[in-house]
Amino acid sequence: MSELMPDDDLYNKELLRLAAMGDCRLESPHHTIIHNNPLCGDRITLDLAMHDNLISEIGYKAQSCALCKASAQLIKELSHGCDLTELEKIHQQLKLQLKENLPISLPSEWESFHIFQPVAAIKNRHSCVLLPFQALAKIETIY
Repeated sequence: MSELMPDDDLYNKELLRLAAMGDCRLESPHHTIIHNNPLCGDRITLDLAMHDNLISEIGYKAQSCALCKASAQLIKELSHGCDLTELEKIHQQLKLQLKENLPISLPSEWESFHIFQPVAAIKNRHSCVLLPFQALAKIETIY
């Protein structure tokens, strides 16, 4: 029998603060993508504004759990000036670290994602954290 973490570890104060920040769609995005997780019913709509192939702003609407909302909020806060290739590298690194239950260790500007460390032990919650990144990967294929 595997040991589950208490909710207060999984849903820590910082994660809940980020998740509570709420939806923030863009008025005139360059790209909008809707991505669903058919296993749990989470849905995220991402809006991107781009300038010279770099993200200038991200907006989102998340009909999802707190994990997905917090992940989307962090991406919104940290992605300014990134290109989609950089975000895909972060996505793949985070995905591997969650899958292998490794310490979350991302480039310094992305270190805030360490709040998702308790999720690594709960495989069926990985997709919640990764859903916004999966939506961004769909945008990358548009180019």
